[in-house]
Amino acid sequence: MSLFCLPMCRVLTGVVACVALVACSSPQAHFHRLVAADEVAVAVPPSALLVDVLPVRVPPSVAGRRLVVQRSSGQVDVLEMDRWASPLADEIRAALSSGLALRTSAMDRHGLPYDGKRPAYRVAVDIQRFDAWRGSHVLIDAVWTLRTADDRPMLTCRSVVNEDVSAGIDGVVQGQRRALNVLASQIAEPLLAYAAAPSEPVRPMPGCVDSSARMLAN
Repeated sequence: MSLFCLPMCRVLTGVVACVALVACSSPQAHFHRLVAADEVAVAVPPSALLVDVLPVRVPPSVAGRRLVVQRSSGQVDVLEMDRWASPLADEIRAALSSGLALRTSAMDRHGLPYDGKRPAYRVAVDIQRFDAWRGSHVLIDAVWTLRTADDRPMLTCRSVVNEDVSAGIDGVVQGQRRALNVLASQIAEPLLAYAAAPSEPVRPMPGCVDSSARMLAN
């Protein structure tokens, strides 16, 4: 090796070492799920209800992978290092599907072939607000609709759910999981009632609008 190569090699070695140190010191992104990792899957009986949890609509301000939290000043923080494992709309749909399965033993047939031989119920959810304040609370404002497989409207409802949260982003995510569990419970109640007595009209819950009755009135 020539005398010229020795200092050049030292320089290159130093550059590689610096790059490695920078890479090691770079903050790592944290990925969050709205379905808890320890949530136990429910065994689905052959006679289970069939539901079709449709793709969820979310406000553009929170769509995507990055978590968004509110400030008291009315501004928001878009968190680069805290992200959803999948786009938020997909996370919410998965959480609601799981929540309905836990409460009704229903099987979500979304995207699967359907022969029409058994009753199936479509669940459409439009998230109006999906807000979070660190160390304070989370708020979910959703309009949701239950329909039969032939697209006959059963019930339209608006649910507003608040949950207190602890400090930190993990506390926010846990609060959002609890709020979605509440929303799943509010959807499950009339769904079970209708499945048990399909000849009876679905009774509106507090804050709900019976879309079938409204259409008949018009």
